Amino acid sequence: MPLPLKPGYNFNYDRTLRPPYFEMSAAEAYTDFYGISYMLSGDRMIYSPSFSTIVQAGEMVFIPRNVYRRTTYISNASYERVILKFTDSMAAELFSIIGIEKYNELCREHVIRFEKSTQTKIHSILNEMEQEWNSYNEYSELILKGLLYKLIILVLRERLAGGANILNLQKKHDCLADAITYVKAHLREDPSLSETAQGINISASYLTKIFAAYLHTPFSSFVLNEKIMYAQRLLIGSRLNMTEIATEAGFSSSSYFSDCFKRMTGLSPMQFRKKNQVR
Repeated sequence: MPLPLKPGYNFNYDRTLRPPYFEMSAAEAYTDFYGISYMLSGDRMIYSPSFSTIVQAGEMVFIPRNVYRRTTYISNASYERVILKFTDSMAAELFSIIGIEKYNELCREHVIRFEKSTQTKIHSILNEMEQEWNSYNEYSELILKGLLYKLIILVLRERLAGGANILNLQKKHDCLADAITYVKAHLREDPSLSETAQGINISASYLTKIFAAYLHTPFSSFVLNEKIMYAQRLLIGSRLNMTEIATEAGFSSSSYFSDCFKRMTGLSPMQFRKKNQVR
């Protein structure tokens, strides 16, 4: 399971062209970072625990922290999109001025569309970002931060009122959100499918179905991903030893924790900690 941001980086730029009928095999977790997705061409359906919607060329989606989302095809066309990912540190100065609630308002609009003239401005900013990202050096983070702020402020000023192109396809999947919350709160106890279902008052078979339908992720894989991501945060942000981290993350032994961690990340826990130590 690769890290969403490179160690030591507070920002990531990704521009991808996908073929027709491309589908994410599993939901992506936005844990300790934010995201902005802009559709350059084509269209996609987005699933998340709280809404489902369609995004088309020229539209933007703001992604908060601590969510899971998956996209899938709705037509036989290829699509191209840009995704920006950034940490609290990258956005801190802007949030201190505009307030985090302004960003959250953009997230709640789900899909934001723009006039053609604004799309042209967005393309220009994204092109500058791509050029800077592809020639990254010691000054790039500062430049990319300025371009990120410019993009967000542009959207705040020029988006069409009310996110007019939102197409909510289903009612809020409260039980899926409840299941994710339950797992996060009980990682230390290694929650099973039946325990989680009982904890949120639904059947185990229905819980299995909603994970498959909306996240395309088996429940067991979701729990393991959560445990590994939590262990990563403990390895970087605490001085706990391997046995203590294994216990806190819900693994039955430090050896099993180490085996799972290396299989998922390609590194042993100790290698991961050493590679990501703050100097």
